[in-house]
Amino acid sequence: MVEKYGDRYLVTKKLALTLVVFALTACAAVGILVYYVGVADVTETASDSGHDSDPEPSAEPEPEPTTTVRAKLTDVRLPTHLVPLKYKLELVPFIIPDNFTIRGYAEIEMNCTEAAFNITLHAADLSIENDTVAVMEKGGNDVDIFNYDYDLDREFFIINLNSGLEAGKTYVIKIHYTAFLKDNLKGFYRSVYKDRTTGDDEYIAVTQFQATDARRAFPCFDEPGIKAKYEVSLGRRAEMSSISNMPIVSEGVPMEGTTDYVWDHYQESVKMSTYLVAFVVSKFKYEETTRENNVRFRIWSEPNSLDQTAYARDIGPKILEFFESYFNVKFPLPKQDMIAIPDFGAGAMENWGLITYRETALLFKEGVSAASNKQRIAIVVSHELAHQWFGNLVTPSWWTDLWLNEGFASYVEYLGVEAIQPELKLLEQFVTHDLQDVFRIDALESSHPISIPVKHPAEISEIFDRISYGKGASIIRMMDKFLTTDTFRQGLTNYLTDLQFDSAEQDDLWRHLTVQGHKDKHLPLDMDIKTIMDTWTLQMGFPVVTVTRNYQANTASVTQERFLIGKSKKNVNDSKVYSWWIPLTFAAIGDNFENTYSENWMKEGEQVKEISGMPATNTAVVFNVQQTGYYRVNYDKENWGLLAQQLLKDHTAIHVINRAQIMDDALNLAKSDLLDYETALSVTGYLSSEVEYIPWASALTGLSYINKMMKRTPAYGDFKKYMLKIIDPIYTKLGFNARPEDTHLDIMLRKKAVSWACSMGNKDCLDKARENFGYWMGMVEPDVEEANPVDVNLKYETYCNAISDGSNEEWDFAWQRYENSHVASEKSTILSALGCTKEVWLLNRYLNMSMTPGSGVRRQDGSTVIGGVARNTVGRYLAFDFIREEWDTVKEIYGKSSFTMANLMGNIMSNRNTEFEIRNLREFEKEHASELGTSTRAVQQAIEAGEANLMWMKKNYESIWRWLKIQNTKLY
Repeated sequence: MVEKYGDRYLVTKKLALTLVVFALTACAAVGILVYYVGVADVTETASDSGHDSDPEPSAEPEPEPTTTVRAKLTDVRLPTHLVPLKYKLELVPFIIPDNFTIRGYAEIEMNCTEAAFNITLHAADLSIENDTVAVMEKGGNDVDIFNYDYDLDREFFIINLNSGLEAGKTYVIKIHYTAFLKDNLKGFYRSVYKDRTTGDDEYIAVTQFQATDARRAFPCFDEPGIKAKYEVSLGRRAEMSSISNMPIVSEGVPMEGTTDYVWDHYQESVKMSTYLVAFVVSKFKYEETTRENNVRFRIWSEPNSLDQTAYARDIGPKILEFFESYFNVKFPLPKQDMIAIPDFGAGAMENWGLITYRETALLFKEGVSAASNKQRIAIVVSHELAHQWFGNLVTPSWWTDLWLNEGFASYVEYLGVEAIQPELKLLEQFVTHDLQDVFRIDALESSHPISIPVKHPAEISEIFDRISYGKGASIIRMMDKFLTTDTFRQGLTNYLTDLQFDSAEQDDLWRHLTVQGHKDKHLPLDMDIKTIMDTWTLQMGFPVVTVTRNYQANTASVTQERFLIGKSKKNVNDSKVYSWWIPLTFAAIGDNFENTYSENWMKEGEQVKEISGMPATNTAVVFNVQQTGYYRVNYDKENWGLLAQQLLKDHTAIHVINRAQIMDDALNLAKSDLLDYETALSVTGYLSSEVEYIPWASALTGLSYINKMMKRTPAYGDFKKYMLKIIDPIYTKLGFNARPEDTHLDIMLRKKAVSWACSMGNKDCLDKARENFGYWMGMVEPDVEEANPVDVNLKYETYCNAISDGSNEEWDFAWQRYENSHVASEKSTILSALGCTKEVWLLNRYLNMSMTPGSGVRRQDGSTVIGGVARNTVGRYLAFDFIREEWDTVKEIYGKSSFTMANLMGNIMSNRNTEFEIRNLREFEKEHASELGTSTRAVQQAIEAGEANLMWMKKNYESIWRWLKIQNTKLY
């Protein structure tokens, strides 16, 4: 095949080989290809004059292994003398086994802002044809090239010029190159699925560029603050289709010299960052809809999953319209595609106009997928659509302010779902899913500020963590409440309008919110958002506010200090005095719990704040109304007693979110030795009367810590006995089987009640799990998923308990169902449940499958398998040993820059509480310190949490065991 490609011709591999052999026979010239591999762990600059040449491209070049440990570079930013205006990209992915290459042509129009003698671009894993590189003034003369440098560690391709670039002029660079369709889930990569009709493997080409992998698909200025327009052409086989950020303007255009491949030419894009560019070439199909805003909305999947796209097609366009209204800024693109990818490392990616998803985050099958799957899809879809404004329209200038992207999307995702599906009660769930969850990490000395300087690509991936997402969302929610929603929204609108198609820093947002706050008189003129929010974004951690009431004077003294887990509350290396601007709200029992506007502020550095207006002596007060502030609250012992009494008397007199807050604060204050456990556990005594999901979720999360600490001790039997008495009433009320009147939160609460009842040994629960799984095993056609006798919303609990109590027969049955299932949510549920077995040999076999190609476990799911085994009491040590033994393979598969690595290591190393276990963790960290990459902080946090657990055991184990024995005596 020969076709026209840019200003060159593309030939078939066979013809290319013939020409190469002829050329090598004719002369002993230096090969024209120079391979640049940007993942080498070396620091060097390789000039083309000394760069070895290869006569023929290799499909997947890899760096030579090195044992040299070098200092991590911190100066990886591009020079600033060039600003790209427009990219013209032509890419032909050859989705062919034993080839898997991409023929690429990039033409970049650039404005020169200051004189210079080089053009520096990002490039990684690209085979650049040096003799094709051309630089010229736009509409003018060529610029003479001196040579080419490849800075491997910085991933720079440097073109050194004989004549200088002049400020104020526009230049064009043209580059031909080859890229590689690997299966490493980054850059322009390949994914595979099985065609159910033919049984054949079908490959697709798809992109994942965030944070620094656009450079693996085309040479570019790969920084988030550098925006340009894109004119994209994708070559494909005639029977396939392609998608990119913008609509196609010319589809199926014949490619010169071949009838096998055609071109799709795309409309020029709006200005956007490199990490948001996206391409997909596949045989996928789509369902579409268009609403009043005239945005064409399509949901894509592999053909046999198209029946699972209806839910996303219904909610996606509605959420997009909501955000247009919420931000008061029209969606700037004419179309929005969303596509489910079989192999995808993240949950989803917000590429502008072409959002890519893991299948479980987009596909839902009624009667097979659970309510929790539906909730997750709604949240993820809302999150990614929110990014179309926060992140895409206005982008952080650098990754330091990543949280502006993720924090905002992680908060307003709840608003998007609440607006179109209020029955899910997502806003109520915020405190348990995000705020209380991230407290766990942010209470460690090894936490980090939400706005953190990053200077190396590995550090960028490392901060895609719960702090950026969960804490970011929580402090933005706090801002929404202390400014009032109307003021907050108008400030956001002004920010997005003024900076659209541009980049920004957090101070730009603070400025717009301050102006609006002063204008609306919701922010005192002597206060500004930057001063307030810098205390929350530029320092790590959060405060515990201690309220000590003066019952005679009806006042309270409020103090603040940093909340830390464990007794070691002072880090010897951290002399900083932590203090925050804290919005204080409170309500007495019987008062209005709806007012979340802050009349009282505790200033940074203020030692004590006196608050008036406390209730009568015998009435409890609750601070942090609806837990809108990002802080914990401790009280004097008398107020804790009043809260416990009120909960027993009439818990509904306290807002449901504040009941959840009281549970979470009390148990975590006790965990940190700031409250005695007798007091903390006393507030849980009312739970037998509680019917709402949120307080139960908070209480069970707090009690799960004690569960994990006690699980391998002699006290565990007494803990299980106590927990059965706590959980039995709600288990009995909701039952094991679904009811017609169930609300969404009833379903979610039943899931938790069943999980705890079975794990604590409730016979009825265990019997029903075994029976229902047995019915499934006895079916003639168990793969008719709609006929599965197991409650769709209790699948994991049923599968897990049956496999745990069963043998290899149950395990093998479930594995067969996994292999035969065509529903992503079902496959994910089974994959997690298979880690519940108590058979050591099965667990070891499963661990080996997690990293064995062709085993049936996808690369994206390997960490899920290992994490599931690690959470199993029997499997926790097996999983850690497996990681240690297979460390080189773990690094190879998940890589230093993978989002997955931190979660994997966190799961493997969690919940340690003995000297021996913690010593093993420290030894592992020491041995692999230079290799941990993005998991460095996760490992540090696991060790710190383990040390805190050890101190907790020494301090609390005996006393809690005695308390449990006393309570169990009372209960019987």
